[in-house]
Amino acid sequence: MASSLFYLYELVRRIKRVVDAKTEEKDYEDKPRYRKVPPIVKYPEKCISCEACKGSCPAYAIEMVKYENKKIPKINVDSCISCANCVEVCPTGVLEIDKHRAEVEGQPFSIPKYYYLQIDEEICANCGKCALVCPINIISKSEKAYHINIEKCISCKECLKACPLENAIIVFTEKDVHEKVNRAFKLKVLKEFNKLKFDEVLKDKPHIVKSLCVECKNCLEVCPGKIDIENKEVLECVKCSYCLEVCPTTAIRVKKEPIAKIKDVCYIVIEEECIGCRACYKVCKFDAIKISKKTRLPYIVPDNCIVCSLCEKECPIEAIKLVSLDEAKRISRIRVLEDDIIERLERDLCNIMGEYAKKLFELRKDKH
Repeated sequence: MASSLFYLYELVRRIKRVVDAKTEEKDYEDKPRYRKVPPIVKYPEKCISCEACKGSCPAYAIEMVKYENKKIPKINVDSCISCANCVEVCPTGVLEIDKHRAEVEGQPFSIPKYYYLQIDEEICANCGKCALVCPINIISKSEKAYHINIEKCISCKECLKACPLENAIIVFTEKDVHEKVNRAFKLKVLKEFNKLKFDEVLKDKPHIVKSLCVECKNCLEVCPGKIDIENKEVLECVKCSYCLEVCPTTAIRVKKEPIAKIKDVCYIVIEEECIGCRACYKVCKFDAIKISKKTRLPYIVPDNCIVCSLCEKECPIEAIKLVSLDEAKRISRIRVLEDDIIERLERDLCNIMGEYAKKLFELRKDKH
């Protein structure tokens, strides 16, 4: 009986999706595409070694081989399935030369790719290294962080290599999305038949990172509470964690800590040269720069520093330099200890003055 209801539910769901679809005729007409796939790279000097062709190939028919001082694609003709993704995704037209191509300008499909990249605005250090290395200039900056134009991205992963953080750029695939959608559907079926337990397993209510949300609505399918997907807000939550299980991009989460790639060196502020403008303090997003209570100058805490170099770029007099991690810790340890002592003295002094004021008030009260 349960099995029959399951298939009936699935049939109704799919029919509803077809009925609700608002697709125009032009969107499902056959689109003209590339008709031949080049077996070789005819003009390798034009190749920028971005590996976008390799990343877009669903048959894994492309490998990067060494050519002079760079790498160029080599296509395995036996494995190639003639999808022409590599031709479409190539930003310099290397794979398009001397090949037949149908006109596709203005057609409603994006550049084909297997990997999708998005920048996590909560973790992004705003250092701009990703934008500098992007070969096709589709990374732009907003108020909070940098953003990748996911429609134009060729998935070359150059931004991923340049980013100082291991987890600031999220990589997901069509397969990941498919698996999460299936997981969401199974949980929704259990929810519909009241067989899904909603135990409280999270300490805090999840929130949604706007830059990562692709509006797949998996979270809505499984949530027993209320989620405003348009404004990216969790309104009512029982802390069951099912929404976290079905999100393909980790857009819905409780907390995420940045993970630095470089761990053997760190920046320091040369106090003898520092003019105290605090430009470095203002740009640091990870609370790695403190202001000394003794010198009133900034200093860097190595445990929080991700070595993004943003503070070094902002310093107007080049008073910030890179040293070994041990040296940076030795310098910061002195300032941290001084701040701790001063904070204790200030706290004790406030307590003493408070007690003194209280006694003085009582004494004056007794006289009157």
